[in-house]
Amino acid sequence: MNQFFVTGSSDKTIKFWDLVTGELKITLTGHINSVRALEVSDRHPYLFSCSEDKTVKCWDLEQNKVVRQYHGHLSGVYSLALHPQQDLLVTGGRDATARVWDMRTKKEAFCLAGHTNIVESIVCQ
Repeated sequence: MNQFFVTGSSDKTIKFWDLVTGELKITLTGHINSVRALEVSDRHPYLFSCSEDKTVKCWDLEQNKVVRQYHGHLSGVYSLALHPQQDLLVTGGRDATARVWDMRTKKEAFCLAGHTNIVESIVCQ
């Protein structure tokens, strides 16, 4: 499944769609609240998802299952971005923080606490 669209929904699911036919290929379940953002890695066979359930999940796209979870946000997680060269993931949430994670160890490298409301958008460069 190399060419696809991927969508996340308030129905708590992530769906993969064939780029050519528009056909639904697979549905991933695991979040217990709305899926707010998705990011596919250019460097690894991973999809990252974040949710209002306070979790960030790393899905292995070869096995279609969760292989890592990142815990630390105090409320819903609304945004995420992957660094283009380093194994860093940045997530933003309703707790007004952006958290920088080491993708592999799942350890939080930084908690960026300067906003006073939801962190809704992140860009890494």
